[in-house]
Formats: sequence, structure tokens, C-alpha cells
Amino acid sequence: MTLKQLRYLIAIVEAGSFSNAARRAFIAQPALSRQIGLLENELEMQLLARQHDGIALTDAGRQLYEVARSVIQKLDSVKDELKSSRGNPMGHVAISIPATASALLLPAIITHGQSKFPGIKLTVWDGLSREGGQAIELGKVDFGVVPNAEELDHVIAEPVFTEDLYWVGTPGHCGDASPITLAEAAATQLVMPPRALHLRRRVEQAAMEAGVVLDSSYEQQSAPGISSLVRAGLAATISNWPPLVELLEPTCARLIVEPRITRTISLAHSQHKPLSFAAACMRDLVRGLLIEAVRNDQWKGSLIERQAEYESGLAVEP
Repeated sequence: MTLKQLRYLIAIVEAGSFSNAARRAFIAQPALSRQIGLLENELEMQLLARQHDGIALTDAGRQLYEVARSVIQKLDSVKDELKSSRGNPMGHVAISIPATASALLLPAIITHGQSKFPGIKLTVWDGLSREGGQAIELGKVDFGVVPNAEELDHVIAEPVFTEDLYWVGTPGHCGDASPITLAEAAATQLVMPPRALHLRRRVEQAAMEAGVVLDSSYEQQSAPGISSLVRAGLAATISNWPPLVELLEPTCARLIVEPRITRTISLAHSQHKPLSFAAACMRDLVRGLLIEAVRNDQWKGSLIERQAEYESGLAVEP
């Protein structure tokens, strides 16, 4: 069994036929068929079944295909890692970010990533905190920005800052923009995300510890659904800062105090998937963007003390 044969097997499966794979691999179709025949003879089992409209994998073929993909991907990543060691990080890096911070982080990550590390191919997933956490745990992404690292298993987390939560309502219900106690916020009619989201669980935990009952009259999965009810004056909500940038007109936000509700925003990656050189470079870049966002009040919160050492050298290049 050779790497060339494994690559040919992958090419045939992904092209859907021997003829298509031969054209894509710039190899004569008889030579391609011969290599697969040699592989099947060595393994003493059929891998591919020819059909009138292409090929079908046998059970053995499907198992070998999955193994072959994993092996080839690892070998290719080693090549990228060796090239990266020359100082120019290369390879594919997948990152997860919270959907609520997508408008703030996504353009900055793409823009600065492409400018500073042109050899890195980026994939950025934005989704619910639960989905991002699962992607990190399973190693589907190289690292992620998460508000719930303490809930994840088998991850290495680096806390960056603590964020504050705000009560958000229409001007008619707002009064001034001074801080509001949790008891006062909880007494208003609220629209909240489902309990599957970390923000809802964090608010309910704080309310329970303070002996406060939340008036969660409405539940909406999406940010547009929540914002529509707030803008219409039908309910207020409790939110972190990034999504409020689009919500503030014609609404107002008041910092929740007594007690203050905070969450720790961390960079996290799976213990079972060590960071490649390229991924480590992107993690440092994203850390710098997070710190810059906090310092510029784009994401209201407080940097964790250990991050102070990064501040002087982490101004992100325009």
C-alpha cells in the first residue's frame, strides 16, 4: 500500500468516477485502474464497485477512504508545518467565534489575517456558544473565542477579559442611562434567548444567587427576533455589549449592578489537538483583536491582569 494509491483512491471517490479522477490527476485511466487493482489485490478485498453512472464504495472501501483522508491530511499538515517553520506560517486554520460578536470580529479577523499571514487559509465559524464549544471539544476547529470555557471538557483555555452584561430597553422604559440593579432589571418584562445559550444560564445563575425572579415573558432563538421585540417596546432584554451596537437606536443600555453580572471571554483549544504554528500565529492575532476591542470600548469589559503584558506590543496593524 502506497501513499500514491491512497491519493488515487481519494481522487476517485471525490471525483465520482475513474474517468473524472484520471482527468483531474492527469493520469491515464488504465494506469489509475491498475493502481486500485493492485491495492485491492494486496488487501484481498474489493474497495470500489463500478456502476453505469460512476462508482460506489464497498464497506471496506469506505473504511479505507476515511483512513486515507486522515493520513493524507496529516501528512499535508506536516508539510505546511515544516514550511511554516521558515517564518511564514502556512496551512489551514479554522476558528470559531460567538455569533453575537461576529459583526465586530469577523471582518477584523479576515482582514488582518490575510494581510499579516497570506500563507494561511482561514475558515471562521460563527454560531451559538454551545456550537462553538462543541467544535473546540471535538477538534473541528483549531481554536475559538468562547464565553463558556469552564463548561467545556478537555480544552486548554486562556482567559482574556471579563465582559459586563447590560439591560436593554426602549427610551420610554429606560429613564436615564445610569446603572440598574439586577432586581430592577428582573422586574421588567424580558425577552431572553433559550437556556441552551450560555448568556441565559449565566443571567439565571446570577438571579438565583441574588434571590431574584426573572420575568422572562418571551423566548427567542435569534438576535433579530429579540431585537424586534425590544425595538417595538414589547420587552427589554439582557445582553453583552457587541450586539448592542446595532440595537442602541432607538433603545438604551444600562449596566447591571448589585450584583454586576460578568462572563469571562477566553481563547480555547482542544487538549487533543495541539496548535500548529499557523494556528498559534492566528490565536495571537485574535488575542490582540480582543484586547484592542476592549481598550477601544467596542466590547465593554475589563482585561484580565495577565493580559497587560501583551498590550504594549499588540497594536494590530491597519
